Amino acid sequence: MKIIIIGLGLIGGSIAKSLSSSKNHEILAFDIDQSSIKNALDNKSIAGSLNSLDDLGNTEFNDSLVIISTPPNVTVEVLQSIDFVFNSSVTITDTTSAKNSLHKTLQELNFPQNIIFSHPVAGSHLSGEINSVSGLFEGKSTVLSYHDSATSMHVNRVKSLWELLGSKITVLDAEIHDQIFAYTSHLPHAAAYALLNTLKGLDQDDLAIFSGGGLGEFLRLVSSSPEMWTDIFLMNEKNISIAIEELIQNLNLLKGQITNDPKILRNFLIELKDFKESNY
Repeated sequence: MKIIIIGLGLIGGSIAKSLSSSKNHEILAFDIDQSSIKNALDNKSIAGSLNSLDDLGNTEFNDSLVIISTPPNVTVEVLQSIDFVFNSSVTITDTTSAKNSLHKTLQELNFPQNIIFSHPVAGSHLSGEINSVSGLFEGKSTVLSYHDSATSMHVNRVKSLWELLGSKITVLDAEIHDQIFAYTSHLPHAAAYALLNTLKGLDQDDLAIFSGGGLGEFLRLVSSSPEMWTDIFLMNEKNISIAIEELIQNLNLLKGQITNDPKILRNFLIELKDFKESNY
C-alpha cells in the first residue's frame, strides 16, 4: 500500500523513518520545503515525492493512506484542498493535537466517510525533518477521533498504521479529546511560556547559571514550534482558558498555603506528592 505523508516535520519525518523498512508499503511525501524532501530521500526514509497534492487524484493512489502531518491551521487547508478524494478508497488521517475545530471542518464537508483523525502522543521540543527519529511512536499512545460516518475499512486502516508504529490506540470523541489535552498537554506549555515571561521580566541577566535541571527541563517546552503552538492555543482557546483559570486558582491556593502554618503547608505538599506518585 502507498502511504503519502503530507508534511515532513518531526512527526511526519518520524513516521517515514519508522515505516521505511516495511516491505508492504511504499512511503511517499509532499512538502513545500524541498530541503525536507531532499533529506528524506537522502536517508531513504521515503521512496519518492509528489509534485502536487492534485496527484492524489491519479488512479495509482487508489486504496492508499494519506497522513496530513502539518500545523493545525494548515491541516484544515490541506483537507479542504483534497476534497476530490473524499468518500473514495483513499484513507485520510492527520497528527494534530487539537481536534474539535477539525471536527467542525468535517461537518462543513458533510462528514466524509474516509477521514479518521489521529493524535500520536509523542514528540519533542525540537522540530523539522532533521530531528525526526525512527521508533518515536513505540509504546506511546495514539488517540483516534472520527464521526459515525467513517467506514470500518478506513478506521481499520488507520488503526493498523499506528499498531505497525508500535502505538497503543485509544478512541475519543473530538470534544472530549480537546478538553483532556487542554490540561495534560496545552496547559503545561502555557505555564512554561508564562514562567519564562516572568523570568524575562526580572532585572537579572545571568539567571541561567543559578538554575537547576528542573527549570531547564520545564522551559524546554518553550523551544517547541511557535507556529504550531499559536494554532493549538487558538484552536482550543475555550478549553485552555478554563484550564488556565483553574491553574491561577491553584497558584493562589499554594500562595495562601505558603503564608500559612508550616505543618499545613507540609501536609499539602505531601498530599500532592503522594497523588503524583500514584497517578503519574
